[in-house]
Amino acid sequence: MKKVIACPCTFSSRALNVLLKLTSKRSPKTEKTEAHCRQYIQGLAAKNAQPTANPEKTVGQPVEDRSVGGMQTFVWGGNGNPEQPAILYLHGGAYMNQPVSFHYKMVSHLAAGIGAEVYFPVYPKIPAHSHKETYALLQTLYAQILNAHKPENVIFMGDSSGAGLALGFACWLRDNQKPLPRELMLFCPWLDVHTAPDDLEAYLKNDPTLSPWRLRIMGEMWAGSKEEMSSPYVSPMFCDPVGLPPITMLTGTHDVLCPDILKFDEKLDRLGVEHKLYVFEGMVHDFIAFPIAQAKPAQELVIRLLKR
Repeated sequence: MKKVIACPCTFSSRALNVLLKLTSKRSPKTEKTEAHCRQYIQGLAAKNAQPTANPEKTVGQPVEDRSVGGMQTFVWGGNGNPEQPAILYLHGGAYMNQPVSFHYKMVSHLAAGIGAEVYFPVYPKIPAHSHKETYALLQTLYAQILNAHKPENVIFMGDSSGAGLALGFACWLRDNQKPLPRELMLFCPWLDVHTAPDDLEAYLKNDPTLSPWRLRIMGEMWAGSKEEMSSPYVSPMFCDPVGLPPITMLTGTHDVLCPDILKFDEKLDRLGVEHKLYVFEGMVHDFIAFPIAQAKPAQELVIRLLKR
């Protein structure tokens, strides 16, 4: 099911768009800009090796700072009830950036809306790590979640690269005959790290948030090689989605990743996989996490969909 949702333009959304354009790294690819990009990514290794600050002030409640095989994981909102829903949230950031306050605030609001416990891993990032190390740690974390929650009460949720990771990890669980979560809730998912859909140019003028050629560099690092970029666990666009839990995706008509999301939606339609797609008019990548008026109805929609 695909539904297009109208979003009236507001002062906050216009201001955000101006800010994003002013801070955009949308320079063309040259030998110099590519070298600078790679140097910048390498410079993140030391920063990403440092612990992330506990977000309890942001989420407004105590947050456990747990180590899962050395992976820092924030856990909050549990009540000890085995029937309580649980959210495994995988944050975005092009597989190189650590979570920010927008992530915590959004998932905290969504979790409160359905009474869920949150598991928020700060998973390993490029350039020091690839998807294979993260998958191994997510397996350990997921086993811990299933010690406290039934799989039919677990929701995989994520935004951007984290949404792609959530889908890819669900594919890995299915392929390895592991228990699957109840459903997948994916916000503006990065489904193909090649980031080169046929109609990409039509979206670039409206979404200043992402630079496709830079994303391809990050995607190759996350994959570990050019060949691995087409792995369904790196680019779940190429997965066989049959047998996966129900999938819900949200995107915006100005999202640079929207063409691939629409393509994946068509694939799910063709294969008869249970899913929903909500497309918000005029919204850019990851709009649902931004402090704009249009994010609120999107978040409330998610809460309604998850309540059962």
